[in-house]
Amino acid sequence: IFFRNAFENIMFALRRLPTVALRNCARPLAPFAVRGVATHAKEARDHVMQIEVEVVELYRKLAKEVPEPLNEVFERLAQEEWHHHNVLEKAFEVGNVPVLHESDIVEVAHNIYKGIAKDRSITKEMKSLTDVYINARDNEAKNRDHYLKLAEEETDPEAKKLWQFMALEEQKHFKALDEMVKFITSTDSFYYW
Repeated sequence: IFFRNAFENIMFALRRLPTVALRNCARPLAPFAVRGVATHAKEARDHVMQIEVEVVELYRKLAKEVPEPLNEVFERLAQEEWHHHNVLEKAFEVGNVPVLHESDIVEVAHNIYKGIAKDRSITKEMKSLTDVYINARDNEAKNRDHYLKLAEEETDPEAKKLWQFMALEEQKHFKALDEMVKFITSTDSFYYW
């Protein structure tokens, strides 16, 4: 049911985040061979693999640079992006998509922000990196939109499901970082969602 009209369903789910549990996307996907799909799939494969590697490196770097406990959000994002890389690699090389686990990054980030708010310990150092958080958030939106475009253009139904799942995962990363931006930039009050 979830994938009867894929693009509409993705847009519907994205509008409802975080209230919708995206359990439907966590189902294992049937085997498919991306190598046999049209030529744009190879270009897409190479491009998204490079994106995932670059994002992992970025988040690992940021985890070392941002103050605690915000570094935990970037450490978790790096782990999730590495998982995405491994899932995509397996899908492209073996032709099978392993069970795709949903991200819980929004909940993890929320708990970190709640802990900071409880201690009222937003520091000047945290606020000084607002542009970094904004750029990371915007990067997730760009990646989400890229996966949505790939899903829209894809003709293989199983490959389409993979791109849709990746778009939803990137949306969760966007949400976690967007909430970080809102939280850090709220000066007089602490932001909760």
